[in-house]
Amino acid sequence: MAKNFLAAVKVAFPVASVWFGAVVGPSMVSGAFAIVYFAPYGAWGIIFPMLAMAIAAVVIGMGANIARRFQAYEYNEYSRKLYGHFSKVLSPILEIYMLIAMCVGGSAVIAMSSVFLKDLFGLPELAGAIIMAIVCIVLVLWGDVLVRYASSVMSVVMIAGLIILAVLIISQRSETMAEIIGEWYVPEDANVKSGTAGAFALGLSNCCNALTLSSVEQKVKKSGECAAIGILSFIMSSMAFILSTLMVLPYCPEALTDTIPVLNIIKQYLITDVPWLHLVYVITMILALISSGVPQLHAVASRLDKIYPQKWKSKIRKNALSGVLYFAVCIVVSFLGLQTIINYGYSFLGY
Repeated sequence: MAKNFLAAVKVAFPVASVWFGAVVGPSMVSGAFAIVYFAPYGAWGIIFPMLAMAIAAVVIGMGANIARRFQAYEYNEYSRKLYGHFSKVLSPILEIYMLIAMCVGGSAVIAMSSVFLKDLFGLPELAGAIIMAIVCIVLVLWGDVLVRYASSVMSVVMIAGLIILAVLIISQRSETMAEIIGEWYVPEDANVKSGTAGAFALGLSNCCNALTLSSVEQKVKKSGECAAIGILSFIMSSMAFILSTLMVLPYCPEALTDTIPVLNIIKQYLITDVPWLHLVYVITMILALISSGVPQLHAVASRLDKIYPQKWKSKIRKNALSGVLYFAVCIVVSFLGLQTIINYGYSFLGY
């Protein structure tokens, strides 16, 4: 029993890591997601991430089983198996929705990259966006094997970084955090029903990422492995969003007005006593940016592969061109600003 479980986890973890990297990206590490979807609702903000990620995790497990049963790892084939007789009508709709979703996610990565690299190195925002685009393109050039391996490594480091950040940031205001949970504090102006709807919409919007995982599920052969993918995805992603929310909650309502609240909390309250914490944040954020941008570009590159001339045999060449086109669009959209993309882009996708 234990042997079968470990074997399933061995197959499931790289796939769940791709999902983890795509969803738990820079917007989560920075606290940007938390101040929009979770922290404004006080103690309920600790529960909402589990609601959102549970919805997505169910779709992830079911989607993995479809890919396994029909060996459908290419998006056109996957959508045909998913929709059956209705595929001619619904597949184009899925294609459009997926591309919009990937552009929203990629734009959030680019917007956060611009702000982060400007704050860290003083780079112009456009330069920061281009640098991050180049890094993501390079990691996607060689296809799904490198994406799975890189995501697995980065996920482990990001989880460790998040735990370190959360422990030290929360400990700075541990009494406030204890009061919020102990008294189940909810701000007077908070609309819990609205927060529940927002979490539900966030979960639905992330279901699209679940379907893109078919492109990295070639090693999934058993139904137990599909279930493990769903369970690991739920545990990893909900834990990360909860940690992000816990980091922000004790510093509200002031933190709700920050674009990158976690970084500002470190600078204002912790940098003197724990100077190395800024380095932990930087490393975690860089990995979050890369691990979020790479799977989304890989999903788009897999979809665009069919539009290139058949005489183009080089996958590296096609992935490179797809990367340039994709990030050109993302850079343009990123000028709307991170808060606008998170607040309206993901809500639109969910509804």
